[in-house]
Parts: sequence; C-alpha cells; structure tokens
Amino acid sequence: MRYILFFLTIIFCSCADKTIKNETTIKIENEFNEDEVRWFKNTGTSAIKGVAKFKSKSGDVRFGKDFRIELNPYSTYTKERLNHIYKNDDSGYVYIENGIPKFVPDPEGYHKTRKTMCNEKGEFEFKDLPAGDYYVIAFMLWDETGGGIMQHIKLSDNETKVMDMTNF
Repeated sequence: MRYILFFLTIIFCSCADKTIKNETTIKIENEFNEDEVRWFKNTGTSAIKGVAKFKSKSGDVRFGKDFRIELNPYSTYTKERLNHIYKNDDSGYVYIENGIPKFVPDPEGYHKTRKTMCNEKGEFEFKDLPAGDYYVIAFMLWDETGGGIMQHIKLSDNETKVMDMTNF
C-alpha cells in the first residue's frame, strides 16, 4: 500500500507540473472584428498546397494523415495571438512540451477557420480560396509530444502557393 501511495504521489505531482505549464493565461488587447475577416468566407480562384513534417525535441520526425492544417485569415487579433505563441507573426514553430497558453478573450469567430488533414505523405491542400492575407498552421501532435508550425502568406487571385512546413 505504501508503494501505491508513493507512486500515485509521483504521478499527481508530475501532472500538476504539466497543468501549471499549460495554463498560462494571456490577455489579448486587440478585439476580434468579424468584419475584418468577412472576405474569408468567399469562394476564390486561388490555392495553397504543401507538405508538413515535424521533428520532436528528441529527434523523431513525423508526418502523415493524422495531422491537421488550419487556415486563418489575417486579423489584428490573430496577429497578436500568434505573436504570443511563435514570438513573431511571420513563421515559426513551438513544442507542445513548452505548454499551451489560454487566451482571453477567446472569441468564437477566431476559431472559424478552414481545416484539412495531411495525407499519408504529409501533403495538404486548400482550394477555391479568395485572395488575401493568411496564416497557415500545422498541428502535429503525437504521444504528448510534437507541436505546431505557423507561416504567414499573402495570396493573389489565380495563384497557387506551395509551402514547406517543417521545423528542421
């Protein structure tokens, strides 16, 4: 019984440490403005395609159909939020082990993104996009490791951008 209590104490303490890391709260100063991203709902003639691969802190490289890619329209709210995560709003990556911040406010409109999944080769594509200013974010998480990769791109009418979203 003494060993079971000792074991449970170790598990609880390590989980508590992770919870504290993951519960950093960041206040966003810019308001989310639905009018600023209204264009994002339109159908267009452009596309974004690419490949996403992530190298963990331990050197494990992963890619494939289990990873999600999100497309966010530019807004001042999104720019500020991504600056907090990636330390800039142009490109970068983060490790899940470094924690996941909580943002306030966290408006529902911010989460109205376009999403797709990578195929088995790590390839993804967004079609019929309007011209605009975008953030492409790859979420590549496995076995409590991995992270996210972000790139900021501008897309013109009738343009197809090809992206290499890797952190190595």
